[in-house]
Amino acid sequence: MKSTDRSSTVVAIVLIGLGVLFLAFNNIPGLDIGKTWPIIFFLIAAGFYLPPIVWPSERKALAALFIPGSVIVALGLIFFYNTLTDDWASWAYAWTLIPGGVGLGLALAARFGEWGRGTMWVGIWMIVGSVTVFGFFGMLFGGAALKAIGPVVLIAGGVLLLMRSFARPHPLPLPDGHPSPLSCRYCSTGEGEGPGVGGEVRRMAMTRARNKARNI
Repeated sequence: MKSTDRSSTVVAIVLIGLGVLFLAFNNIPGLDIGKTWPIIFFLIAAGFYLPPIVWPSERKALAALFIPGSVIVALGLIFFYNTLTDDWASWAYAWTLIPGGVGLGLALAARFGEWGRGTMWVGIWMIVGSVTVFGFFGMLFGGAALKAIGPVVLIAGGVLLLMRSFARPHPLPLPDGHPSPLSCRYCSTGEGEGPGVGGEVRRMAMTRARNKARNI
């Protein structure tokens, strides 16, 4: 698909979305724009999400658009909750979901823009931390729904942290079959012995392991 065709596709999708939205508002009884207006945030977010998706050749350069798009999605979710429950006082702690939006944007940018696994995990843990903090304050100060969901969110966050703490990196095998006492995370590269301080530490560990094996 040519670049001009992709541009036309993005504009067409936005126009169709707006048309369907206002068609529903004007013709479906009981559907009040006063309660569903935050859906506009999702349409705006789509304007940020679509370019890196429909232009794959420019995906790496456009992947950063996922970050503001995800922040707008977080704002849309907060406003949707506020309008449906009239719990506007929740903004005292609902803003803690905004860093989670940044984390979602980082995770998507890492996935589609090849920003690396490190960036993806930073984004994931930003989401976990943001949602956990929101669940904690919602459990204490929120309405009935948040007080019911908050403990579940805290439990889920605790389980994820336990899984992370018990996870251990796999050791690298030495040429003579003995496992290395050091993980690959101490090496500056994943191949060979690696240059720099990390490579020197690994070489020393390999030498000690070989000498110990000879003495057995």
